[in-house]
Amino acid sequence: MAPKKRPTNVVRSGNAGNSTKPTKEKGKDDGKPDDGPPRPPPLFPAGYKSPLTILNEKCQKMGWERPTVETRPNRGTEPPTFTGWAILKKRVSKNIYNLDEVRMQPHTPLQIGSAAEARHYVATYALFRFCSHLPMSMTLPPSIRPYWSTLTAEKAASPAHQAWEYEPDPFAAKKEVEDRQNKKKDKEAAKEAGNIANGNGTGTSGRGTPVSREVTGGAGGSAWERAPEVKMASSLRETVEATVRKMMQQFPSAVLEASRDATATASTAPSGTATPTLDLSSLQTQLTNLGFRSTHINSALSALSAANARLHSSSSSTKDPLVLSLSILSPLEAGIEWLLLHLPEDDLPPRYRPSSSSADFITGASATNGGKTALVKGWLVDKLVKQAGFPRKPVETILAEEQRESVALDLLGRRLCGWEVDEDGWGVEEYGSGWSGDENAAEERKTTREEEIMALEAVLGERYEQISPTESIISIESETTADSIQLHIIFDDDSPYPSPQYPTHPPSFYVSSDTLPAYIRLHLHSQLLRAFRDPERHDLTSVLEAGSGGAVLIMVELLESILTDVLQSPPDLGEVTKYLVPRVEDVISSKPAPVKRKQKQNRETYKRKIPTAEEEEAVKKKQKSMLDNPTYAPMLADRRKLPAWKERENITNALESNRVLVVVGETGCGKSTQLPQFILDHEIQAGRGASTSVIVTQPRRVAAMGVAARVAQERLEDVDKSPETVGYAIRGERKSSADTRLLFCTTGVVLRRLGSGDPDLLGISHVVVDEAHERGVDTDLLICLLRDLLERNKTIKVILMSATINEQIFINYFGGCPSLTIPGFTHPVTDHYLEDVISEIRYKPQPSRFGPRQTEEQKAAIRAEFSKLNLDLDSQRALEILAGADRIDYGLVGAIVKHIIDNSKSNDGAILVFMPGVMEIKQCINELQSCNLGQVEIMPLHANLSSAEQRKVFLPTKPKRKIVIATNVAETSVTIPDVIYVVDGGRVKETQYDAENGMQKLVECWTSRASGRQRRGRAGRTQPGQCYKLYTRRTENNSMPRFPIPEILRTPLEALFLQVKGMNEDTDVKEFLSKAIDPPKMDAINAAWQTLQDLGAVESEDHKSGLTALGRHMSMIPVDLRLAKMLVLGTIFKCLDPILTIAALLSSKPLFTSPMEKRDESKKARESYSWARSDLLTDVRAYNACMAVREKGGSHGAVRQFCEQNYISATTLRDITSLRNDFVAALGSIGFINPSSSEIAKFSINSKLDNLVKGVIVGGLYPRIARISMPKAQFERVQQGAIQKDHEAKEVKMFDQSGRVFIHPTSVLFNESGFRSGYLAYFAKAETSKVFLRDATEVPLYGLLLFGGSITINHWAGGIMIGKDGFVKLRAGTRIGVLCSQLRRLLDAQLSEQIESPHGVDMSGHEEVVSAMMDLLRRDGLSL
Repeated sequence: MAPKKRPTNVVRSGNAGNSTKPTKEKGKDDGKPDDGPPRPPPLFPAGYKSPLTILNEKCQKMGWERPTVETRPNRGTEPPTFTGWAILKKRVSKNIYNLDEVRMQPHTPLQIGSAAEARHYVATYALFRFCSHLPMSMTLPPSIRPYWSTLTAEKAASPAHQAWEYEPDPFAAKKEVEDRQNKKKDKEAAKEAGNIANGNGTGTSGRGTPVSREVTGGAGGSAWERAPEVKMASSLRETVEATVRKMMQQFPSAVLEASRDATATASTAPSGTATPTLDLSSLQTQLTNLGFRSTHINSALSALSAANARLHSSSSSTKDPLVLSLSILSPLEAGIEWLLLHLPEDDLPPRYRPSSSSADFITGASATNGGKTALVKGWLVDKLVKQAGFPRKPVETILAEEQRESVALDLLGRRLCGWEVDEDGWGVEEYGSGWSGDENAAEERKTTREEEIMALEAVLGERYEQISPTESIISIESETTADSIQLHIIFDDDSPYPSPQYPTHPPSFYVSSDTLPAYIRLHLHSQLLRAFRDPERHDLTSVLEAGSGGAVLIMVELLESILTDVLQSPPDLGEVTKYLVPRVEDVISSKPAPVKRKQKQNRETYKRKIPTAEEEEAVKKKQKSMLDNPTYAPMLADRRKLPAWKERENITNALESNRVLVVVGETGCGKSTQLPQFILDHEIQAGRGASTSVIVTQPRRVAAMGVAARVAQERLEDVDKSPETVGYAIRGERKSSADTRLLFCTTGVVLRRLGSGDPDLLGISHVVVDEAHERGVDTDLLICLLRDLLERNKTIKVILMSATINEQIFINYFGGCPSLTIPGFTHPVTDHYLEDVISEIRYKPQPSRFGPRQTEEQKAAIRAEFSKLNLDLDSQRALEILAGADRIDYGLVGAIVKHIIDNSKSNDGAILVFMPGVMEIKQCINELQSCNLGQVEIMPLHANLSSAEQRKVFLPTKPKRKIVIATNVAETSVTIPDVIYVVDGGRVKETQYDAENGMQKLVECWTSRASGRQRRGRAGRTQPGQCYKLYTRRTENNSMPRFPIPEILRTPLEALFLQVKGMNEDTDVKEFLSKAIDPPKMDAINAAWQTLQDLGAVESEDHKSGLTALGRHMSMIPVDLRLAKMLVLGTIFKCLDPILTIAALLSSKPLFTSPMEKRDESKKARESYSWARSDLLTDVRAYNACMAVREKGGSHGAVRQFCEQNYISATTLRDITSLRNDFVAALGSIGFINPSSSEIAKFSINSKLDNLVKGVIVGGLYPRIARISMPKAQFERVQQGAIQKDHEAKEVKMFDQSGRVFIHPTSVLFNESGFRSGYLAYFAKAETSKVFLRDATEVPLYGLLLFGGSITINHWAGGIMIGKDGFVKLRAGTRIGVLCSQLRRLLDAQLSEQIESPHGVDMSGHEEVVSAMMDLLRRDGLSL
């Protein structure tokens, strides 16, 4: 009977629809004719989600139903255009037909050319209605972004009563509107019975009556009201503005270096493309609605038009900042940014000026230096700056020498005009000492002034007002605008006017205004002064020479005549202040010639020269001397006993005819030590020994060192003392020589060589990848790179060595390459499962109260299965308890080890115990030490131990029996020769990553059956062995997976991405990883790329985009990428010392111990070092205290005693010190710094600035940020009034992007309730009973602005959003956001330049940007 035919729409594989591999080769004919019409071209470029897709995803994420999006043609349009509407739906109950709906329709119908495109515009409108608070513009296709900007401008211009339309929850907003309408109807009905008012029905149209609560400005909302406010002192703002203007001249391409999406720049635009036109009339309307002056708008539009033409021209325009801004921002946003950067703050619309709380708080601070003089000077500075409009620095310069008000005004005015010397008495240097007349002259001056004042009162009437005995003001209004100015006249005793003795001294005056900016007032001031020197103005010059007064009235008439023209054509700011503030071009120092930095190693340095006949002969002689050495015979005899020896000829013959070979062998067959030697010996015999260079990769350091030491021993060498043909290379340590032919190294070392100038591994003849079956991230990446490398390097050969664990996957990956299998173990190994020994050890476990709960059915099934084993009731009960536990039972381990020792016939034979982690190793050692085991030597083995400590496990311990407690580091490659007994705990700790919430968890779980076979193979290397398994056969079959999950599928990928980009910046990482053996999931790829964007390591969302300058620095440092960013920033900002310690702390175990019986004492000890509301800075302080004991001459014992008293781990202290040295060496290896103590001190001069260090911490940890939600203030009545009550720590709530989080109880912030900034940075997030944050630090707001994610400025709500999701919100003047964004762009531009210098972070001659950022951080934006 023929088999049933499967339906055509059913696929055989469950994940066939998710495969990233192509199902059909491009261009291949599938045999079916293509009769259908051609598909229309796509609406949007590849790589962008359509607005309709984004809307559907957002609705799904919010828990709503799929929205309906409809279109309809507009009536009477030719050609036809389309508009439409969207209906959002939400279930009210479980009934799928009971839906709440909100209809959203653009109030001005759309005019879109096609129905298909109109659907996407309608979807964009619906998205904006409930997502306008998010920075989503850049996620939309480029053609849709201008519509989003138009909607944003409409929202800004909308009145406050329409703010409900833009609420994040449209269903709640609709309900609130309807409730308000119903209340209004009820109220009117009660007031006038029978007369029911018909209100505006809202239905589901989305527009109607406003909500009841007040929303600030129509665009803010409660989220902005709760956001903390960022302030910037006036003096700091001036410093930052000057820095930005100066440095933008040096680095005009700064915008490009930090661009989020530069796909539309001139460099990528096709030549000859028609220039897209800007909608200038729409832009002018939008900017006018925002409150900008028409003259300024015209200037901005002219600049934008010219920049837009250059952007789309064929010529390169990457040196124009405005062109580059247009490439990443909408025209409206680019125009606003241009205006914010080029206009003085007081000439901006009110919405862009700082609030009074952030602008006026400086006065008091500036006058606190003590004494009446300081107070008067501070008052005068504020008056001349805020009222007269002079820049602060020139005012402070003049007042440092002269504090008389009228004299200071005269000198400032003359300097404003550029009159210094040789000005016929009008120069600053020619001013003299002021009035010095006698009593008669003074009396005459007083009389003349009184007469002039009387004349002014008579002529000007109410426009004249005397506000003090020495100061009068005259009001002057514009005839064409609502602007007005006040002319202030100072008649004090120090002013010479009027006097014939002082013909170059007009009245002391200044111009103030509530509506006009300072630079226009200063322009009027200079025009008045210049009129006094105008040869054609005889009226003014004669008045001064006569000394009879009357000049003030002429000044008023002059101001009235020129005011209208000045307002219609405002002067250039730079021209007005060019003599007060130096021009940028004058300040810029000559740039030093760039010095090339230590480049990546040249390909030629790796290339081996062709060996001579003499060199080949020398290699053969060395080989012969080894073979003739009497001590070599026993070594060779041992090698011949290994199963691998029998395959020697087959391996070398296969490599003669193939370039790729897979060697499969069980643990213990000798493949790791023998195969590299087979290759070398064969090549020497063939006369190619001198040109042979074999790299053997190992996944772990201890394996690389251990195998190298064993191979060197077999070849009669000592790799540690004098490496010859055998060597090893691990991070931070290398043992090799010019004669080295076999180099054992970690996979990471090879990857760094591939990425540092030798992508083809020139000079290498063979690459052996050992333990390929472990499928670590680095191993999978190396295999992927080697497959591509085989196409470029036609001589290299690749050998993959794998245990018998799914080896077919490697064979298929290399196109069906040949494979060889090396048979079994050297000696048989006997397995003992738990049910085989439970009755012999008579162990009675205690039931755990915290284990997983089992149903009665599960218990019955387990009981029934164990009852078939012919065990007594006690043993069955013990098996039931142990089978139901999910943790290691250390009592069981002790009982098994004691059983082995008691039943062993001799003291020979070591015991190897496998535990899941370091803490479990410690607990196991404590348990074994409490057992009566006789003469034993117990030692740990894990990756965190030093090289010397790891080597101890290989040394004999007779007469004591050796017991090694190890993690899975001893599972492969590491062979302890005298191990006979293996105790397999069956558990392992694996890193698992949840890409949805960005949480990485270290989870203890059952090991795979394949790993169990590997562990089993550690026994019986020298004689028959035994393996005791602490689990049952039932657990092995039901709970243990067959193979381990590849690491690339369960860990974050950002470090891998950075590695790939560091090797070749043009690589499309998504496409590259699709070629991996097991391509990772798309959500993991997108999450990793987003992390790199958040860290500022890549330029844009496009996976083909290159690394930023910071990213290139990070990729060159062989440490975790977050730590790499911290180290780069710490060096740049010269706070390296604490950052070195923090990076080491985050790479090691906790500094403070927490013994169960002394947990409270340990917590108090840590709290005694509490500092700056930071766990990390607290630990830095404790580490420094330990180092201080050592530096004061304390002995090793004194340091250990200090550690014990303060519950500090001496082991961790040593690890931190070692890691600090490693990090310094890493910075030194790429030429950042010279790794010496004096150099570290040079780059640590700012270490005491806590806010700066916290900012660098933010740079490394972002986006791991939590928002602090403080409770409402409560007050307590006291006798004098009321005082605010202190909050309790439990009242403070914290949230991250995924929801509510909690400070871990071990943190020094656990009981903290007085947070200030509103945000925390944290290193780790783990979920147990709650989601806890570890290593938390309260961060300054400018730390987030300068080192956090990308800045999105909400020009209408008056706020700044940080990051793509806008999770971090800050209330601030938009000018602050623009300035901080420019500083970040300039820093990256400097890094890009400095990357080529011999010391990439030495900013000599370029300190301005770093200095400005430090000033902002020092007091979080307050004045210094």
